Amino acid sequence: MKNTYKMAALFSGAGLLLAVIMAAGGAFWSFIQIKEAANARKQTFIVIQSANGLLSSLKDAETGQRGYLLTGDKAFLEPYLAVRDGISGQLEQLRRLTLSGAAHKRLDAMVPVVAAKLAEMENVVKLRRNNNMAAASADVRGTRGKREMDSIRAGMSGFVRLAEDGLAQHDAGFQSNLRRLFVIIVVTSLLMLLFAFSFAYFIYLETQQRLNNSVNLETQHLLEIQEDTNIRLQQANATLRISEEKLAVTLKSIGDAVLVTDAEERVTLLNPVAEQLTGWTQAEAAGRPVEEIFHIINQETRQPSVIPVKETLAHGVIRGLTNNTLLIARDGSECAIADSCAPIRNHSGQVIGAVMVFRDVTKRNEIETGLEKTRKELEIIKQTADAAHEYSDSIINTVREPLISLDQDLRVVSASRSFYEVFKVNPEETVGQLIYDLGNKQWDIPKLRELLETILPQEATFDNYEVEHDFADIGRRIMLLNARQIQRASGKER
Repeated sequence: MKNTYKMAALFSGAGLLLAVIMAAGGAFWSFIQIKEAANARKQTFIVIQSANGLLSSLKDAETGQRGYLLTGDKAFLEPYLAVRDGISGQLEQLRRLTLSGAAHKRLDAMVPVVAAKLAEMENVVKLRRNNNMAAASADVRGTRGKREMDSIRAGMSGFVRLAEDGLAQHDAGFQSNLRRLFVIIVVTSLLMLLFAFSFAYFIYLETQQRLNNSVNLETQHLLEIQEDTNIRLQQANATLRISEEKLAVTLKSIGDAVLVTDAEERVTLLNPVAEQLTGWTQAEAAGRPVEEIFHIINQETRQPSVIPVKETLAHGVIRGLTNNTLLIARDGSECAIADSCAPIRNHSGQVIGAVMVFRDVTKRNEIETGLEKTRKELEIIKQTADAAHEYSDSIINTVREPLISLDQDLRVVSASRSFYEVFKVNPEETVGQLIYDLGNKQWDIPKLRELLETILPQEATFDNYEVEHDFADIGRRIMLLNARQIQRASGKER
């Protein structure tokens, strides 16, 4: 089909070119014919004018001759003299201009008549110059001059008629050539229009075919893109569905309550924990204002608290609840909560909603209250213990013999003043240290280890055990050791 359109367009173009060539040839030929007819017509006009001019000159010559005859004034001879001197040239020029053979014969027949007329006028002029008025007048009144002039008029009239007939023929040819040229122009124009229309039509068909092919290819390409887009969309939907399922599982599994709103502060999602705390189900809460679902008050003043969703949506910032906030459930039950609210933004950063995570902190508050009570009790106990410790230290410091108090791990809890003085140590190096590490391990005495680690746990007390040891700072000493276990109020060893 495509090649057919091309061949048809090619033939139409060739036909159009041929029509243009034929039109140009016909127009050129007609133009030549018209030009020749116009030239012949122009020449015929010149011939007629020349013939009329020649006849008029002869008439003027005759009139001048008679004027000279009557007056004798030579000025009347000027037309005659001009004709006499130029008549031969005028006849010859008229012969050259005339193309018709019949016209040539007319001119040839007129030459002797014109010569006779000129001879007659010359004879009259001579007679008048010789003052022979009678002879000259008789010659003028004679019929010969009139006959000759009538013959000249008749000959010129015939000659002019022949010229006019030729002019009519030339006019007819001129009109015929004009009509022929008009027909050629019209026919050629119609052919050119036909071929141009055919050429344009086949070009249109070719263009339409190409356009259809292009549209088909583009449509096929768009269908392929659409198919690929559909596949990608299906994959995206599957991914989104999986993400939504994971999100739903996550929200159901999370231990905190989650409440989501849109930009108009309307609830769009509640997870199971939020449903339990608010008393509203997801289906019931969807689309409702958040203040209807999430009703909170201050625990101390019992006045409504500001829901952080409003400020988060207004300013796009993370907000939390103040302390001592109570959530009033749908059934009127109360629970202490703590929460935080964050904005939800789209890909361009615009806030399109808010997500609020909150939890029941009633038990935590109870625990914190209990811990605070315990802390205060421990503070009192500590103060009492510190007072008792100060009291015991005062008693220990009154003892004259060196005295040391150990905990169950055998670390020094306290020592008397006399202990520091006798063994040349200070409290910073003593309290909290393992007894065996005192004085650079000077107290790491095997006998002392036996007493503290073996005998004392079994006997709960020992008295007057003699231990001899050489101390680096104070020299050799013999010590009598006495020890007692200290029992807690609960009966456990201290």
